[in-house]
Amino acid sequence: MVKKRYTAEFEGKVARGMLVNAPISTKWAREVAVTIKGMSIPEAKDFLNRVLKHQDWIPLRRYNKKVAHRKGVKAGIKSGRFLDKTVKYFLRLIRNVEANAEAQGIDSSRARIVHVWVGKGFRRWKRQPKGRFRLRRAKSTHVEMVVKE
Repeated sequence: MVKKRYTAEFEGKVARGMLVNAPISTKWAREVAVTIKGMSIPEAKDFLNRVLKHQDWIPLRRYNKKVAHRKGVKAGIKSGRFLDKTVKYFLRLIRNVEANAEAQGIDSSRARIVHVWVGKGFRRWKRQPKGRFRLRRAKSTHVEMVVKE
């Protein structure tokens, strides 16, 4: 079942955006969400673009079993990954929220990400087109983001 309402309510002018049934891992989406929460929109876009170029990495706080360490330490975390597919979807969501903020009259250069929620999406079946056409479960994730000036 697709989530139809936002989970958080905020006072004042806010801009919201959602990814519904994005084909990304819920675990990795959670790690990216924790990392960018509290950043401004330009700061988050710059950080995620650096991750896509493999100049920076996403620190893995919870799901870090058997993950190699990276050079440098972020917030006391040494292990991390680049998570390219998840980062591309988060950049798409940030562009969406930025456009919503502009439509509501919020200055997107000063807007901060105050809320990011990640949840499991609809687990559909996909056919694997090799051999006997086996079925496998496809992952999907819901992500919502709220920014406030």
